[in-house]
Amino acid sequence: MAVITFSREAHSGTQDLARLLAQRLGYRYVSRDELTRAVTARSGVQRQPQTEETEGRSLSLWEQLGEQLTGARDAYVAALRQAVTELAIADNVVIVGHGAGLFLTDMRSVVRVCIVAPAADRVTRLMAEQGLEADKARQAIERQDRESAEYLRYLFGVDWLDPHQWDLVVNVGRADPEAVLDMLVQYTQALVRDHAEAADLQRQRLSSRLEQALIKEDVGVDRLQVGFDGTTLVLEGEALTIADRERAEAIARTLAPQTEVENQIVIRPPTSA
Repeated sequence: MAVITFSREAHSGTQDLARLLAQRLGYRYVSRDELTRAVTARSGVQRQPQTEETEGRSLSLWEQLGEQLTGARDAYVAALRQAVTELAIADNVVIVGHGAGLFLTDMRSVVRVCIVAPAADRVTRLMAEQGLEADKARQAIERQDRESAEYLRYLFGVDWLDPHQWDLVVNVGRADPEAVLDMLVQYTQALVRDHAEAADLQRQRLSSRLEQALIKEDVGVDRLQVGFDGTTLVLEGEALTIADRERAEAIARTLAPQTEVENQIVIRPPTSA
C-alpha cells in the first residue's frame, strides 16, 4: 500500500521503468499527460507541456508575471496539489512527472524517486528514437532538462537535481533495470500507511479543496495559504477589507463544518500614492 512518484532527466527511460513497476506491483500508472489533463479540468488553466520528456511546461518571465497577476499560478498549483493528494489517498499508484512527490514530502508511505542517466546514454536513446544527429540530440536534451528545472523552481522553489528533494536517486546508466525494479518492488511492499498518515492525507485533501474553492470564488485575499496546525484548519494571507477576511472564513466553515478554523488573515491597508 504505497505511492511511488518519478521525476527524471529527459530521455532516461523513466516512463518505461515506471510502467513496468506499476505492472509488477499491480498499481495504477498515471502518466504526466494524464495528470496534466486532471489539473486542467480542475483549474481551467491550459498549460500543456512542450515535449514528452519534461516534468511540465516551463513559462517565460512574461508568462510567469501574467499568471501571478491573474491568479492563474495559484489556481494551477492548488489544482495540482489536489489531484496528487486524491491519487495518494486512493493509494497503490505510480505517478510520473510534475514533481508530484514534492507535495507528499512528509508521507512515509510515499517513495519519491528521481531517475538520472549519463548524458551519452540519453543522447544515444534520443538519436535512436528520433533519428537526430548527436549534436542536435544533445541540444534537445539540455533544453528539456532546463525546462524541467525551471518548471519545478517556479512551482516549488527547489533545485530539481538536489538529491535531498528525493528519497531515491537512481542512475539507470549504472544499475541494471531489472535490479532497479526488484529494489523498488521490495522497498514499496515494505511500506504500510498508518492511521496518522491517512488522517494527514485527508486533512491535506480538505485544505487543497478549500484553497481551490477560495480561488474560484475570487476571495480578495493575497498570498492565500490554507493548511493545518494539528487538527485546526488555518487560513493565512492579506485581505484588503474585513469583509474579504470574513468571507474567506465563512467559506471555510461551510466546507469544513466539523473542523476547527483559525483565521490568521491580516488586513493589509492600501498603500498611499
